[in-house]
Amino acid sequence: MSRRRAAVGLALLVTLSALAAVAQGQTPSPLSGAAAAPAAPAASATPRPTLPPPDLVPALRLVSPPLDKPAVALPSLPLPAAPAPFPMLPPPAVASDLGLRPTAPMPPPRALACNPLGSVFGVASEQLECGRARYQKGELEPALAEFQAVIGRGGDRAVVREARYWTAETMLRLGRRDAVVTHLDIVAKEDPRGELGAYATHSLGWVVLERGDAERALEIFQRFLRGSVPPDLVPTARHGRALSLHALKRYPEARDEWLSLLSRSVPRPLAAEASYWLGDTLGRLGDPAAAAQRLQIFTAAGPQLLIESGLMRLGWWRREAGQPLEAVKTYRGLLTAYPRTAEALWARAGLVRALLDLDDYPAARAEARLLERSGVSNTLAPSVRLLLARHVVEKNLTAEAETLFTDLLALDLDTGTRGYVLALNGEALRRTGQTAEARERFVGARQGQGSAEVRTFAGARLAQMELEARQLEQARDMADRLLAEAPTPAVRLYAGIVAAEASYGLRQYDRAAAHYRRVLAEPIEPALASSVRLGLGWAELRRGRPDAARAEWTQFVDGAGQDPRVPAVLLLSAEQSARAGDDAGARALLERLVSRFPDDEQASPARLDHAILFLRAGDHAGALRDLDQLAGRAALSPYIGRIRMTRGVALLRAGRPDDARTEFRGALLDGEDAARVGLGVAAFTSRQWDEAARQFAAARDAAVGSVAAAAEYGLAAVAFNQGKTDDFRRLAEPLLTGPGDPATTPGLLLGMAYLAGEERKWADARTLALRLSRDFPKSDAAPAALAALGAGAARDGQWPIAREAYVALATGYPRHPANEAATLDVAEALIRTGAPAEARSRLETFVDGKAGDPRRPRALLLLAQAYEAGGEKDKALDLYARLRRDYPSAEGMERATFAQARLLQSDGKWDSARPLLQKALDAEDPVTAAEAAFRLGEGHRGAGQHGEAVQAYMTAAYLAPEAAWGRKALLGAGQSFVALRQNGSAVIVYRKLLAAQDAEPELTEAARKELKSLGVN
Repeated sequence: MSRRRAAVGLALLVTLSALAAVAQGQTPSPLSGAAAAPAAPAASATPRPTLPPPDLVPALRLVSPPLDKPAVALPSLPLPAAPAPFPMLPPPAVASDLGLRPTAPMPPPRALACNPLGSVFGVASEQLECGRARYQKGELEPALAEFQAVIGRGGDRAVVREARYWTAETMLRLGRRDAVVTHLDIVAKEDPRGELGAYATHSLGWVVLERGDAERALEIFQRFLRGSVPPDLVPTARHGRALSLHALKRYPEARDEWLSLLSRSVPRPLAAEASYWLGDTLGRLGDPAAAAQRLQIFTAAGPQLLIESGLMRLGWWRREAGQPLEAVKTYRGLLTAYPRTAEALWARAGLVRALLDLDDYPAARAEARLLERSGVSNTLAPSVRLLLARHVVEKNLTAEAETLFTDLLALDLDTGTRGYVLALNGEALRRTGQTAEARERFVGARQGQGSAEVRTFAGARLAQMELEARQLEQARDMADRLLAEAPTPAVRLYAGIVAAEASYGLRQYDRAAAHYRRVLAEPIEPALASSVRLGLGWAELRRGRPDAARAEWTQFVDGAGQDPRVPAVLLLSAEQSARAGDDAGARALLERLVSRFPDDEQASPARLDHAILFLRAGDHAGALRDLDQLAGRAALSPYIGRIRMTRGVALLRAGRPDDARTEFRGALLDGEDAARVGLGVAAFTSRQWDEAARQFAAARDAAVGSVAAAAEYGLAAVAFNQGKTDDFRRLAEPLLTGPGDPATTPGLLLGMAYLAGEERKWADARTLALRLSRDFPKSDAAPAALAALGAGAARDGQWPIAREAYVALATGYPRHPANEAATLDVAEALIRTGAPAEARSRLETFVDGKAGDPRRPRALLLLAQAYEAGGEKDKALDLYARLRRDYPSAEGMERATFAQARLLQSDGKWDSARPLLQKALDAEDPVTAAEAAFRLGEGHRGAGQHGEAVQAYMTAAYLAPEAAWGRKALLGAGQSFVALRQNGSAVIVYRKLLAAQDAEPELTEAARKELKSLGVN
């Protein structure tokens, strides 16, 4: 960081000096007098590199599990819905116990109520009295005659009105309802506010309701309840209102009305009847459990008007509430107690459903036969047959299914029902393995006029059967057609998997991957999603996207728990990660496999792969630990040869060549041909060149691929290290014509680059070294080649090539020891190629830290030249003088000169203080460097050197813009710009000072004054 600050400051100074020189008509030279100075002492000779032996680690192959994609198990496919849902129990007809309704109060009969005044003389009041007496005695026919006689004679309107009312009530009890509405309506209209009118209105509402006019009944009851109502009529009126709402299927309102009514004190018979209707209402609102509870209350009261209907609904809603056994008991009780009940057919249908819920197919079938033989035309029998058909399929009742479907298909079924039955029959046959017969049924259902759901179900089964028969194109095409039909989610999921599996089998991997992804976008169970994701990973791998495959497999492993497929997937994922260069990720996957499944058959190859990856990472100790864990099982392992080969490589890395030879020989006996290369490397390491060449030659002749290439390289490396240049070229050049091999190409390029430099073919040497560092940057040969190129070019005065090589070495390999050794060569290359400032920074660092280094004279001379080339004459002269004084006999000292002393700034000796301040610019602390730059600016300004002052000030502002020295420097720079008559520049720096955060008030005030003096607000 400090060299960079100094370089920035000096670059600014050099720029100003150059500008000043141009202004004075001079042409500045980058080296000034340095061009005439003698060169520094010559660069050192280039050491001949030693090519390394073949790297055996790339020849260690990871275990590739012999796996392929497991089949994705198809999910269960729900049977299609029946052509029509099972009929819903119809609402009960409106009925209510007439005895629950209050009538108008009637006075007790007097003695001799029926007398000649009425019967003989026709006195209306007496006849009315006689009628009331007979009504109270239950003599309804004579009472009705008396009431009608009063109406026929006319007379007093009040008497006639009362006669009309009681006529209506009597006729209701006699079951004669023809004129009831007329009589009640007249009474209600004539006496709207009277007591008799209230009772008439109440009875009118009930009569209208029972006649089926629920809308009008509801209106009557609601209007009635809004008026002044006798208390004894309120409960039955509210009951009538609720029953009207039920008849209109306004079930929520009816429920609320009955719940409110039953929350009050009402007569027990009325409460029982209300419970019946509330129970039916709750069932129709989707609360069958509450419905059954209310109906139980009603039926527990024993025989009553609605008892049969109540038992029927109790059984129905119990079954709907998940109580099939209780429903069966209720239905059987109903049919036993009331065998002629009007809802006997519904009871038997309900009984069939409940028995099927209990898996009692024989009993259900028996009840269905009774239903079919009822002799009554009904719509329930076909629905019950379909219910039985579905049950035998769902429960895999093979024998029963054969008989049932034979009977069903012999019937004259409508097209929709026939398609449904064919689909069910096909499913039953498929489950028993009767493939040909099942296919025939499914084809019929697919081509019939059944519902879309039936057709897509049959199509899905046909696609599945094609897939199972490995008729992949037909399976794929059928699945694609199904997906185009917008099927149900279940069929869409099913067809998507079939399409994906068939496409994968046809090696249409792009298409398979697309189908797998669409399946995963559906709502899907976790276990099935894991299997589909596993298939997607394989499709991605086959289509050349290993990264995407590994991502899918990672999700599979994370969500698959203890799935037995997990170890193999982890091993496969690790192999793919290693192939992609992610060795750390591969090791993590292998560690996960071994820790979770230590006894799985994949654990041994996982430990072997883990050891190989340790070797790739340079950790031979870790590799040996893994291999030691395999020792107990190695003899039985199918990978024994590879295990011993790997152990040999690890032992070589550990510096145990003799033990390595033992392992390599054992591996060779176990059929691992690469072990010959291992024996050659062991000899190579011991510098037994002839033995190494013999083993490499044998390996080359016996092996192919990477092992043969490693042997070829070994022969070339042996020739190079023995100095056999022609043999090396003959062996190396063919190996360099093909694609680069990280195991062999780097060493060959290093040797070829060195030889080109020895022959002064610098263009070739440069091309080879840069190719090596570009194509194989992680190879140890790359920095060695750059160091050799830089040293050789420097020795031969090829400074541009030397500089390029050393810059590449420092940039790509900053920790390589050749960087320090070549410090002076790098500096000289920089000076000779027009970069003296950068050279000076490097040389100052070297001189400051290498007091006893024998290269010090050369370093000081190069530093003086760098100062001179950079225009710093005083520093150059000072170093020349120091060199002549301290190293009078050193090479190149005759041109050194003394520099004049500088005045210390504090004593007004500006020329002496200036170099010390310049050196302080290299301080690590930016604030200290900024202070030095500021004081340099002050000194220059005091000496009237405003240009230099500006540069020093701006250096301070650059080094520490947030510190006080940087802000003070801006003010000083502005003042020097004014002195230089560069008012525009002065305005810029003043404004920059005013914009600075935390600027001192005195500085900002001074800046404002300066701006004002320049005429700027």
